Amino acid sequence: MQSDGDMVDTLYQRHLEFIFTRTLKELTLQTRDELTDDFPSRFSERRIAYDEPTPYPAGRRTLAVMAAWLIPGAGHLVLGKMGRGLLFLVTIVGSFALGLAIHGRLFWPVISDPPTFFRFDLITVLWFFAQIGAGLCYIVSYMFGIGTEPQPWASTFEYGNALMFLAGLLNYLVIHDAFDIAAGRKR
Repeated sequence: MQSDGDMVDTLYQRHLEFIFTRTLKELTLQTRDELTDDFPSRFSERRIAYDEPTPYPAGRRTLAVMAAWLIPGAGHLVLGKMGRGLLFLVTIVGSFALGLAIHGRLFWPVISDPPTFFRFDLITVLWFFAQIGAGLCYIVSYMFGIGTEPQPWASTFEYGNALMFLAGLLNYLVIHDAFDIAAGRKR
């Protein structure tokens, strides 16, 4: 083996060295005193340099979170996580588009009728909150009038709604993930 200064130490190399040393010792005849050799004490002196995540500057964090809401996965793209960002983009935009294609409806908070303690019908507020999480998917669809007319006679109506709710709620988790990466809490 090389000296400690000549090589980068990893857990994998430690494990291999431990197994190799242990195997050699098991193949030779040992006295009772040699069997009590303490392996962990030999390995505790070495240091392993971990790549600790570091926080991004505040401006880039803000940009990542805003981009993550507007365009699903864009926050990860801003932070340089291309694979994750593209996966989230395809998954969330795809499920929202599929939901619209199978007659899902865009929800907007409506005033409750008859008037209640709350001004708006709470279920439409919750559905709106779930869908608006998809960002520009919802906004552009609403601007062009796609999915604004309910089509309850379509047999896939509820499946479309569920896919659109899923897309928005999933994007909230993606926004949180982008923030955690930007804040240096995870890689």
